[in-house]
Amino acid sequence: MTQRSVGVRLVVGMVALATLAAACGDDAGSGGSTTTVTATDEGDPATQTTTSGPDADSGEPIELSDSFTGVTSERITVGVAAPDLEALRGLVDLDHGSYEAAYRALFADLNGRGGILGREVEMVFEAFLPIGTEGMDTICARFVDDEEVFVVMGGLLDDGPLCYTQLSDTAVIGSTQNDARLAASTAPWFTGDRNTDERVETVLRGFAERGIFDGETVGVVGAIADQGVIERVAVPVLADLGAEVVDVSFIEASPIDTVASDAETSLIAERQETLGVTLAVAIEGGTPLYVGGLEDLTFRPRIATTSLSSLRAYIRDRGGRDLSVLAGSVAGNTAEQLGWWADPALQDCIAIVEAAGEPVVFDPNTRAPDEPENIVSVARACRDVSLFEAVATAAGPELNNDTFRAAGETLGEFHIPGYGPGFYDAETPDGAAPIYFYEWDGELEDLASDGSTL
Repeated sequence: MTQRSVGVRLVVGMVALATLAAACGDDAGSGGSTTTVTATDEGDPATQTTTSGPDADSGEPIELSDSFTGVTSERITVGVAAPDLEALRGLVDLDHGSYEAAYRALFADLNGRGGILGREVEMVFEAFLPIGTEGMDTICARFVDDEEVFVVMGGLLDDGPLCYTQLSDTAVIGSTQNDARLAASTAPWFTGDRNTDERVETVLRGFAERGIFDGETVGVVGAIADQGVIERVAVPVLADLGAEVVDVSFIEASPIDTVASDAETSLIAERQETLGVTLAVAIEGGTPLYVGGLEDLTFRPRIATTSLSSLRAYIRDRGGRDLSVLAGSVAGNTAEQLGWWADPALQDCIAIVEAAGEPVVFDPNTRAPDEPENIVSVARACRDVSLFEAVATAAGPELNNDTFRAAGETLGEFHIPGYGPGFYDAETPDGAAPIYFYEWDGELEDLASDGSTL
């Protein structure tokens, strides 16, 4: 398997991982008081209660119980799943630092501040190979059946969250939602990553307002995995906008089969060139497949992608890419790596991780090529842990799926560091963070934002 074949697949798999931001919540949950555990005469752990710190409103002790799967009177068990990039070392040159260490440091800080209303958070960590779904399925079985976790967070790819929210009545924090996934889910699910369907429509309409489609002959391209969002969202929206769409194509080859996907891209490009396509609208995870396939061709349409995140690992692959294919490209995305560093809440998280003895976290704006992009793992952990803390604390002492859902759906304003202001209610379980406009910067050799939103 070539370096490029794994790299391209990894980029596709990183759609839910590379769009990362972070937040470290306030000191909610710290009471500083001692905790007393009592049990019935029978010793039934299901009836154990804990008298924890005083209730902030009444001043009375909080009564805690074993209220749900993964929630005892003393602790909350959470599962964290993250990509095992070390297993791909030598095949693709990406280094996000240690996801496990970042989450562990932030949970230790949370526990040091009193945990969640006196309950300590216990983390179960698993890394998976970000190729295919087998690894995530195995982790799902362990988290649900063996560890009986209350909530799962981390970088679950594609439909990975449904193993928990649809099949196992287990809550999820993080990962990427779309309308179909939400409709299939019965367990609570909150994230800072924008709903794919809503983001695609927002980006395309924002492009239209900036005149991106004016005078252009448009070809739409994506991976077969994104056929749903292309057909139900992208194509109808482009028609409504009056864009001249002459071709809609799907790359059907397995993402790990570079030879086949490049061959498909070559045929698509040949057809698009014949049809006079000047602007290729690349949808979601198909973007790196299409761009990678153009590297060895002379056809160079302008690229407009609905997800800069799907390009992130491609652009940052230190193994080398022909980035000239991205000249003139535009994208829509929530805040990206280059803008994260200035966020004070992310800086708070960075300080916590570094104080735990982890390596220095590098500024993505000044990071040397041989230095790790460890801001990625810290940002992901920071965002997930802080959102979990906010929702679980708001759920109150009787923590279960119902109270967790109700808390998230009434959370209201919540700053998603790196992403900006979020708002959580029943209609926006993704927080509806701002989506920014990005344009290719030749000097930077990357897409950069001027701060304007779509």
